[in-house]
Amino acid sequence: MKSQMEPTIYEQDMLIVGGGIAGLTTALGLHKLGIRSLVLEASDGLRTTGFALTMWTNAWITLDIVGIGDTMRANSLPIEGFEVGSLDSGVFPASLVVKKVWVPPPTK
Repeated sequence: MKSQMEPTIYEQDMLIVGGGIAGLTTALGLHKLGIRSLVLEASDGLRTTGFALTMWTNAWITLDIVGIGDTMRANSLPIEGFEVGSLDSGVFPASLVVKKVWVPPPTK
C-alpha cells in the first residue's frame, strides 16, 4: 500500500462562446496565463462598423491588465457627458457632465 497517492492530472480545453469584446478579452487573458482556448463566433467575419461601445473604469482596467488598454484608448473618444430624455416629448430631465474621464491605474 502506498503512503502517498499519485497526483491526478486533468487536461481541459477552454471553450469561449462569442467573439465579442468579452470573449476575445477572456481569450487574451487566458493566453497570457498560458492557457489555450477556442473562441466560437456565429458571425462569418469581423465587423468594424455599426456599433457603439461604452466602457467605464473597470473595463479600462481590465483592458490594461491584458495589455490592450493603450491601443483601445488611442482609437476611442472619451465620454464628456450625456443626457437622458425623450425625442418625442423634447423633455430632457437629466444630464451629466463627466469630469473624470480616465485615471490610469497606479504604476507598480
